Amino acid sequence: MDWRNEHEFDRAYLAAVLRQGTGGTRVFGLRLMWESVAGLSRRLDSFYPNLDSDNARFRAAFGTPVYLHLSRDDKVAQAVSLLRAEQTGLWHVNADGTERERLKAGEAPVYSARDLSRLVTELEEHDRCWIRWFHEQNIQPLHITYEELVAEPQATLATVLSALGRNAMVAQAVEPRTARLANRESLEWARRFRAERRSTSK
Repeated sequence: MDWRNEHEFDRAYLAAVLRQGTGGTRVFGLRLMWESVAGLSRRLDSFYPNLDSDNARFRAAFGTPVYLHLSRDDKVAQAVSLLRAEQTGLWHVNADGTERERLKAGEAPVYSARDLSRLVTELEEHDRCWIRWFHEQNIQPLHITYEELVAEPQATLATVLSALGRNAMVAQAVEPRTARLANRESLEWARRFRAERRSTSK
């Protein structure tokens, strides 16, 4: 589509975000990665130029938000999963093991200590950025770890529903639709990386 100007594009972009984020319900949800925060806030600034913070712009655009901060304690395992997904193109599988999301034709995963080190550093920095951002924006988020979500998906969902003011009992009937991608090779990569990092730090 040929947009007349950037503001027109931003208006259509916001409308699409709101439409997709509600999915026909009265609740809007948005997954926001750290690297996208500044860009989204900048787009919203053209609609709400008199607001002086990211949080204020998000409230104006999306309503009163409940912030959920999802992080993973084991950054090495997270980096392994991320690197393997980048290499193979496979990001999610269904609960029965069939492919759910593949972004490119697959390549065989190749271990790289350098890439894993880069990703661990990046993931740790993103966590620090989020914590700092929440503090600066005067936000008290609901913190959830990946480990909690995997161990007790229904209980974690119930916690989220309660935070949203919804019926937490609904979570009992919800079954996870995705499965973990980690396999024996993933565990071996993580073990190898930790061992190599320990040896270089001596």
